[in-house]
Amino acid sequence: MIKKLSYVVTLATIAATILIASGAAAISQQGHSGMPQRSKQSQGGMPQHRQSMRDMSAMMQDPQYVLAMAYKENLVNFAKALHHEAHQTKPINPEFARAAVAEMRRSFDLMLEHHQDQMKAMDEQWKSRMADTMEQMDAHHAAIGEHLTALEREVQAAAPDEKGVSEHVAEILKQCDRMSKMHGRTMKHKMATPKDHKMD
Repeated sequence: MIKKLSYVVTLATIAATILIASGAAAISQQGHSGMPQRSKQSQGGMPQHRQSMRDMSAMMQDPQYVLAMAYKENLVNFAKALHHEAHQTKPINPEFARAAVAEMRRSFDLMLEHHQDQMKAMDEQWKSRMADTMEQMDAHHAAIGEHLTALEREVQAAAPDEKGVSEHVAEILKQCDRMSKMHGRTMKHKMATPKDHKMD
């Protein structure tokens, strides 16, 4: 049990290091590429998909976004640790499961907090352009919250059900992966934009 709890603490330390490094990098860039400024620099006649990519790119450099994504990675790290525990240990260690789920909840709540702070800082024009993307993001957040609440109930049992824990954790990881793919598509499109621009 001590070894497993130590594993959780190690993951927390790694995640915290990522969080600090990511946050510092983003804050240092804010003066050059803060999203509120970029959102006002839309070019007349720019194709809608290209403008959306620019908006998304600017959003991804905002410090609040960087912090939110760092907490998402922390959530993913603990979810993976719990998923491994559920598959490898019979029965699952309840103390390990509760510690992991508590950290998942903390990371999820902080992820949402930074995401919401970012949304409050954005102007209405930017929000209108990014409405579809934000709707998808909110749907992923809602799904994660639903499965996390169910997972919290599962691990309160004296002997948590491995299958139930595994299913809820798998769904949380799936939603996090879909969010990452949204961002990945944006960056891929951004890399292709200069070529598109030359052809115009």
